[in-house]
Amino acid sequence: MNNQYLLDTHTFLWMVADPDALSPGVSKIVSERSNTLFLSAASGWEIALLRQLNRLELPDDPRRFIPEAMQNFSVQPLSIGFQTGISSASLPLIHRDPFDRIIIAEAIKEKLIVLTKDRVFREYGVRTMW
Repeated sequence: MNNQYLLDTHTFLWMVADPDALSPGVSKIVSERSNTLFLSAASGWEIALLRQLNRLELPDDPRRFIPEAMQNFSVQPLSIGFQTGISSASLPLIHRDPFDRIIIAEAIKEKLIVLTKDRVFREYGVRTMW
């Protein structure tokens, strides 16, 4: 059965660099090739910004690291649409992280299950797994 999942930023980074940090359930999901995994453009933006602020170490420039990691793990890009941007700003202020708000809005719009350790996502009615 093919399920579609949206990776939270930390999930993507752990999947690539520290797979032992993933829960057993998430580890199984990301290793199952019949599942479709998506990464938001917001996550790419967040990773690049964290590296620029020296809050994240990467083995390579984010412009190479992110696309190569996505290709290696068969992760599909998910662009931020205009309506998604507006919707993210219209969400209740339960979660104040703008990157997570975009991911939440995308999950709602695309009806995706978010693979995240962040329990606050559920307060928006988003299906999550960890």
